Amino acid sequence: MTIDRLMVDTNVLIHHWAGDARTMKLLKGVHLYASFVTEIETLGFHGYSIRERALVAQDLGKVNIIDMSAVIKSIAIELCAEHRMKLADALIAATAISLNIPLVTEDKHFNRLKEEVELIKL
Repeated sequence: MTIDRLMVDTNVLIHHWAGDARTMKLLKGVHLYASFVTEIETLGFHGYSIRERALVAQDLGKVNIIDMSAVIKSIAIELCAEHRMKLADALIAATAISLNIPLVTEDKHFNRLKEEVELIKL
């Protein structure tokens, strides 16, 4: 089975921008999706110079950013209640679930969602 769409967690984009070979290979030729939470987390990082923030914004322009919807909100509420997830992670996972696409992440706490979403671990 060929994967042509992936939801990327914030840490995956950070590794990708750092030139991580595993991430570069995994994301090559794939339509990338990210939650609006990932957009906020990456663009809101306080350590960027003006130039770095502009480069991040440019790269995010190549990613399909998915905004909040009633469906995502409902799924996130269930994930928070059922799995005691932090809101940001629940919103990222809920976005992948709502689109029915795999979530690529390095974070182990997403392992508890194996029944709800296909996970690809770095």
